[in-house]
Order: sequence, then structure tokens, then C-alpha cells
Amino acid sequence: MSAPVAAPTLGAAVADAAAAVTGATAATGAVVAPERLDRSAVAAFDAFLGDPREPGAVISTERSIELDEASAFPVAEIAAVDAWGLQRAYVPEEHGGCLGDVFVPMTMIRRLAGRDVTAAVAHGKTFLGAVGAWIAGGPIAAEMAGIVVTGDPVSWGLTELGRGSDLSNTATVAAVGADIRVTGVKWPINNATRGRAMTVLARTCDEPGPRSLSLVLVDKQRVDAGALSYRPKVATHGIRGADISGLELRSALVERDHLVGAPGHGLEIVLKSLQLTRPLTTALSLGAADHAIAIATGFAANRRLFGRTLADLPTARATLGAAIADSLLAEAVMYAGARGAHRTPEEMSLVSALVKFLVPDTVDLLFRDLTPFVGARSQLLGIAGVGAFQKAARDNRVVGIFDGNSVVNLNMVINEFPSIARAADPVDVDAIVADFGFGEADGWVDTTRLRLVTKRGSRVLRSLPALVDLLGERPAAASARRIALEFDRLVAEAGAAPRESAPSAASFDLAERIALCFGAACAIATDLAAPQRGSAPSEVRLAAILDRLAVRLGLRSSTDAASTAAALAELALEEAARARPVTMLDGWADAA
Repeated sequence: MSAPVAAPTLGAAVADAAAAVTGATAATGAVVAPERLDRSAVAAFDAFLGDPREPGAVISTERSIELDEASAFPVAEIAAVDAWGLQRAYVPEEHGGCLGDVFVPMTMIRRLAGRDVTAAVAHGKTFLGAVGAWIAGGPIAAEMAGIVVTGDPVSWGLTELGRGSDLSNTATVAAVGADIRVTGVKWPINNATRGRAMTVLARTCDEPGPRSLSLVLVDKQRVDAGALSYRPKVATHGIRGADISGLELRSALVERDHLVGAPGHGLEIVLKSLQLTRPLTTALSLGAADHAIAIATGFAANRRLFGRTLADLPTARATLGAAIADSLLAEAVMYAGARGAHRTPEEMSLVSALVKFLVPDTVDLLFRDLTPFVGARSQLLGIAGVGAFQKAARDNRVVGIFDGNSVVNLNMVINEFPSIARAADPVDVDAIVADFGFGEADGWVDTTRLRLVTKRGSRVLRSLPALVDLLGERPAAASARRIALEFDRLVAEAGAAPRESAPSAASFDLAERIALCFGAACAIATDLAAPQRGSAPSEVRLAAILDRLAVRLGLRSSTDAASTAAALAELALEEAARARPVTMLDGWADAA
């Protein structure tokens, strides 16, 4: 092979900026992460990132807005995070990294996204690009691990111009012989230009069918200089600074041992990878939600009207509380996705679709409700930090299309209607609650248990009526029982739904309502598993979440739910005064 080619280099000024941030953090002794990136390291990572309101933080709100306005990549910020070592949390322990419990990197990405979704997208993409190698196993996993732990970005080359979400229609070709020659254009791809390597989905067989596609690891440092060229960065509405660009490969020569998995297994590995990456991407939405809730809570506490704060007005408290309930629901669903990957990987084809639809959609609803609450300031820059609100809102809208958009994920739920409605043995509800427990650490996912379809849907979803029974006479039980009755009706409707080549609007509506019921099951299970279960804060949180879900399902009016929403807002304001967020996961970090 001739001399290798790298992606276009950074300008000297940008490289100097990266060195400056890295050097500054080194001076404070905060660059290197703890040796083990377990749940106890989350607090260390949060402390390393610093207070985003401070100009000297690794990722400051002021600088993030400046970069966003200039559509500039956060080079210095990513360099600092690399120096700290977050990428080690993307590599399973068996391959030399720190990845065990998948909720650890998810939580760290959430913390990063809480400062800047663009930075979190840019860094977290490496996990998405690499996970196929962990599923395939073998020597390629070690090769991938060597790239990732250095901090070099890995992109995921799935999509192509004009082909939408139909991966089976991939046109990129990989001719496999003694070596592999890859020809095609991947676009639009996150980190296509800046990434060192790309996991490319390519056609290795002319025959129709799912076995015609394979995955190839293209390491740009090992590819001929003339074989690669780049398509320009796409101007996006959200995550403006991200490297959303394209890579053209012209008979790029790659070693035969750089196949990711067996030839013809590319689509299967991608579909199984998506079952893990979909929950991970929801951490981006949670970070955006954290940012929005912090802004709205501060605004409510400090904005004065006619001698009173905004938080003193009942309608304002209810609006704020409903948005916080949405954020807590999203948190519980994200957590359920992580636990499901470890406990019931054979159900992740359905669970990951439910999680990936529900979290970004719920956070988007949160932003829609809070935009008039914050008012004109939500669209302005430089107003006491409130200008970050519109950036976080725009960024979250993009998260919804990552790893399958809402239509794709609801379509997957529709395809599972027969499994959801199929009779099954009663669910061991105590085992479900135990699966949500905070105390037991997990090893990396048993990826051999991942399946392309489920046999009996989701145990968490099926457990909803039994979980509601566990609530007894708690205040949250009233709305919970209404949701459980609606769930029974929806299951019957799913069983009677026609098999459609093109799903109808009614089928999509049914899938969305089932997703909301899944959210109720996640919230109840998370609450029952938490150390604080049954406490006063627990009652406030769960009642507000379930009332909010009942409103979204049309089972209650927003007026009826206003009191529990207002109580949650009051709790959030009290916690904010102590510099603490309201969370469903109190005690998780301490329950190793």
C-alpha cells in the first residue's frame, strides 16, 4: 500500500486551543480519569467538566453558544474529554477497557450533553461506530479497542444519499478477496471527516436478501492516500458544530481481517448493534432536558411579577412540574433500556425501539411546553444563560433521528404487535423490580442473546398490571390503575390489528400509546427498586409522572393533574436551592 491518508488537519489556531484546554485541566490535576470507570467515576467526570456557568470550565455555556453560532466543532472540549479518558468507558473490560454496566457511559454522556449536546454527539459517536466489533468478537474487537482507547474517533458508515432508513438498499460495494476493495459514498455521517476510522456497511454479494451485506472497518491510517475524499459538512439546524459530512471511498484497499463479523452478517450485526445504541443515544436527550429544567427552574425562582416570583403562581408551578415529570419519565425509560440490555437482551429489539421513540419524543414535548414558560428569552442569546435553551431545544430535535427516527421505531413496535398480544406465562413482578435494582453491578452485555425479534414482547411491558398492584393504595395508584386498564385494551387491539405492508395511522397511534404504557411500567419499576421508595419525594415524583402519562393518554385532564405537577415543581425548587436535581435515581451512584 502507498502512504496512508488522514482526514483534513486542524488549523494551527484550533489545535492550539485544544492544547490550551488540555493543559489547563492538566494543571488542576483533573485530566486523567480514575483507573476504573465504574459508577463512582461519574461524579469525578462531572467535577472534571466543571460548572458550565463559569468561563473556565472544560465546557462552558458561553463558549458552547459561541461555537454553535459559528457552526464550529468543539475541538478543545473534545480534546480535554479525550485526555480525561471517557473513551475507555466505550470498550468492554475483556478488550482492555472499562465498560461493564452500560448505564455508566450513558450517564457520563448525559452529563456531557447537559453542558453541550454537540460535544456529547461528537464524542459518543465512537461507541456507536465500535459496538459492532464487540458483538462480532474475535480479532477485530481487539483491533477496534486499540483505536478507541487512544481517543481516535470511530464513525458508523450506514446511511447513503437518497436511501433514507432502508439499509438493505445499500449501494456501497466491498469486493472481498485476498484483500477488500471498498467503493461507495457514505453520507451524512457523524465524524465522517474527523474520524480516524469508519465501520462501513457494504454490499459483498449481488444476490438479493439480508446476507448480501457485510461490515468493514476502514482505518484511514491504513488506506491509500488517493482512495478517500470527503463530502462537505452539512448545515444542520441543531448540533450545528458537529461534523456531519460524508466519505467517498474509491476502491479503498482494506486488509481481509478488517471484516467486522462474518461475510454476509453485516445487516444482522447492525440491527443487533442498534439494540444497544438506541438506548445510549437517549442520554443525549436527557442531557438536553437537564439543561432545560435547570434554566426553567432558575427562571421560575428568580423571575418576579407583581411582587411575587413566577414559582408562586399556581399555573406556572403546574407547567414547570409537568415538564419535570416528563424529564423523570425519560430518565426512568433510559434506565430501563440499560437494565434491559443486561437482564433481557433477547427482548431488546422491542425494548430499544420503545426507549428510542419515547425518550426523545417526551423531551421534545418538554421543550415545547417550556418555551412559552420561559418566554421570548428562550430564543435569545446572552440573557443570563437563558440563550442556551434554544440551542438545547434544537439539538434534541436532531437526537430523534439518530439510529432510526420515530417512524422507524414505531414501525418496529407495530411489527411486534403479535408478540405483544401473544399469551405468555405470568410475569414474576418481584424479579422485574429486582432487575431494576441499583445495587448489583453488571458485566458487559451477553450479546449472544440479542435477537432480531422477540417471542413474547417485553416482560417489563407485560408486568404493568402487576406493578400497579404493588402500589397498593399509594396516591399514584389511581392514575396507574387507569393506565393499566388502558393497557389491557391496547393489548387486545394489538392482537386484532391487521398485518399491513404499509402501517396505517391507526397502527402508529396504537404503537405510540403502547410506548406510553411501557413508560408507566418503567417509572413504577424504577421507583419500587429505589432506596427511597415510599418516601415523601418518591410519592411526589411517581404521582406526577403517572398523572402526566394519564393526560397524554387522554385518561385525565391537565387540570386534574395540576396539583401533582405543582407539588413536583415545589420539590424541584427545594432541591435546586440545595444545588441538587430531582431524579428517579437517588442512590444509584452509591449502590455499587
